[in-house]
Amino acid sequence: MNPAAGQSSFKRLASTFGAQIYNQCVTVGVQLALVPVLLHHWGAEHYGVWLLLSAIPTYLTFADFGFTMAAKNVMTIKVARGERSGALITYQSIFMLLNVIVAVILVILLLGLPIIGISSVFALGSVGEKSAKIVVFLLAGNVLLTQYLLLLASGLRCIGRPTEEVLWGASSRLMEGIVTALAAMLGGDIVAAALAIVANRILFDVATWLRLRALANWLTLGLRHASLEETRAMFQPSLSFMLVSIGQALSIQGPVLILGVVGTPMQVVVYSTARTLARLGTSIVNMINFAFTPEYSRLFGLANLQGFARLARLHLWATIGLSMSYIAALILTGRWIIELWTATRITVDQTFFLVLLLTIAAEMIWSAELMPLASINRHIGAARVFCLLSAIGVGLSYVSGQHNGSLVAITLPFFALHCLMACYAGFQLWHHFPTRRPTNAPELR
Repeated sequence: MNPAAGQSSFKRLASTFGAQIYNQCVTVGVQLALVPVLLHHWGAEHYGVWLLLSAIPTYLTFADFGFTMAAKNVMTIKVARGERSGALITYQSIFMLLNVIVAVILVILLLGLPIIGISSVFALGSVGEKSAKIVVFLLAGNVLLTQYLLLLASGLRCIGRPTEEVLWGASSRLMEGIVTALAAMLGGDIVAAALAIVANRILFDVATWLRLRALANWLTLGLRHASLEETRAMFQPSLSFMLVSIGQALSIQGPVLILGVVGTPMQVVVYSTARTLARLGTSIVNMINFAFTPEYSRLFGLANLQGFARLARLHLWATIGLSMSYIAALILTGRWIIELWTATRITVDQTFFLVLLLTIAAEMIWSAELMPLASINRHIGAARVFCLLSAIGVGLSYVSGQHNGSLVAITLPFFALHCLMACYAGFQLWHHFPTRRPTNAPELR
């Protein structure tokens, strides 16, 4: 191995890992900071409705069917091979697809929202029906605008700027949190906060586009080089990414929506607050996962299966140790942290919190098991199983919540879901561990 190449690779990985640290700090910091601010200025009921309405557009994050995620890999490989024209075809093909999807969803929202009674499904407290519909529409628009930012990020990654890709996305979320807090602090309601979020997203989309144009003026947005054949070629890997996104949306936001139907706004606040604290562990694991992903692909491309296996074992054991330590720490301090964090406005039942922590630990472990498979595109089966189990988990959680109504009853089905995924992903990693390099594997340069 060329020492200079190894050193260059290390620098790129170190830079990207540093950006991931910033990304996770922003994600966690915004989540932690917004809770006391919005609780203070809006009150528990109003904040609970905001959390509920915010959860609804989350399901649009997979509206592009995973194509922007697949485009990152395809475009990066093509540019590495010197195929700029091919990367441009992929770029504009996904842009074309996004335009169609966004137009269709906007039409559905404009036609559907006026005839749907949100208050007849969810408990909105003092928030009016009209305000709720405006918030849902604006936040849905924000999610759709984010898809364009993801496409622009694909351009940054393919030209060798993965660090900037992470920085732009993280900075946009940081400013989103800031404008949300400012809207509440200045006396604005949830509609004002939603408007501020959309304005922020538009600003960052434009700024990222201008930056990409300055770095690579050959990578232009348009439809001249778009190709339906290109979108068809990426369908299978894209579908797998979409299924993972669907499963995550169901398992993360599903309990919030279920509580909106069978519970109270206060239960939504308690669950969401406890979940935010508990999921800090997943933020750390995700940072590790994303840092390991390029190295898995590189080792597999070099047919260094021993190195691949060592890295997978290190990754898994580190995740298990981290998750167990994290659970132990929060069992001892979690309730105290929540009471201090919310100025004793929120108290959490210990049994519910323990079940929630075990759920998060199981998720952390199977995500580490899945990452080596996802890095070499052998995660399709696991993606399908996860999506199916998530849908079943939502159904069981709803039934359980109707019969019992407690937070423990809502959470237990998701604990079972993640335990099953930990077993399945572990089996898949063992069964499908790469023993030889496939003939159609791209050269990694």
